[in-house]
Amino acid sequence: MIQGRLLEQASELAPDGVLIVGDDGLIVYANRSIHTLAGVADLVGRSVDELVPVDTRTRHRRYRAAYSEAPTQRPMGSGLELALQRADGARIPVEVSLSPFEEDGRLYVIAIVRDITERRAAQQRLAIAGQQLALATERERIGRDLHDVVLQHLYGIGLTVQSIAAVADPVGSVRLGEVVDEIDRVIAEVRTIVFTLGPAGDRGALGQELGDLVAQASRVLGFTPTLRLDGPVDSVLSDTVRGEMVASLREALGNVARHAQATHVDVEIGVRGDAITATVADNGVGLPPGGVAPGGHGLANLRARARALGGECTLESGPTGGAVLQWSVPY
Repeated sequence: MIQGRLLEQASELAPDGVLIVGDDGLIVYANRSIHTLAGVADLVGRSVDELVPVDTRTRHRRYRAAYSEAPTQRPMGSGLELALQRADGARIPVEVSLSPFEEDGRLYVIAIVRDITERRAAQQRLAIAGQQLALATERERIGRDLHDVVLQHLYGIGLTVQSIAAVADPVGSVRLGEVVDEIDRVIAEVRTIVFTLGPAGDRGALGQELGDLVAQASRVLGFTPTLRLDGPVDSVLSDTVRGEMVASLREALGNVARHAQATHVDVEIGVRGDAITATVADNGVGLPPGGVAPGGHGLANLRARARALGGECTLESGPTGGAVLQWSVPY
């Protein structure tokens, strides 16, 4: 009797969930941890299938029936992708070990259920770090090649054109100055290409999508915004966040065209901790007195997009004039 009480107490204090399930699939024992994990007050007498995500319950019943025919021990970490569905509908990644035993001629199974949410998150962070390292190494190599070869040639051409412009007639000097400006623009674009390196994925390269966005915005702005990516943005963006970010940038640049009367816009996208931050800074007329944004639904839409993803969107006056919009969401 003492041994039985000790075993029950040990089970109740175990950090992992403990279930004992009969051959009919009904739970006959559940410890405190599994109740907490499942978000259910009492599991005893309920089907173990209720802990399985709805879309896999039919398959789980087949697996359970097959297991009853040939029960064996299954240790943790068996390579299966398993999930527990909480009472509130949330899915939690888990590992499950199974140990069959018989009592009074009836088959029972002890299931140990372990929440591996933190481990999965750590694995994802490790994978992202590996991608970041590989991408940083590749960027360093390409950046070094660009600096030592391509950009040095462009710098040299620019200096040559400037020296010619200094002795040219006024009309030629103006035109040569425009050539120098174009060389500077190409140099800036080459640098941006380095920061947009990354896996193309199903939607294509992020750099190409952002380049198309900037090109579209230049038609309504009358000039081309500068674009800079800071950090491995493409490595951490989910399709959902990427779609909302691109749509928000499009709306933000449209707002600048409608309200700012700007002649220059800087767009910067970077990884800040566990968030993606997109900043649009212009040199326009700035916010009205009192800091109230112009009318319309543009800013409200931007804020709604950010809040829907657990982020925020702010619009403030720039340090030297104009306005700075910052849109930030967890990635």
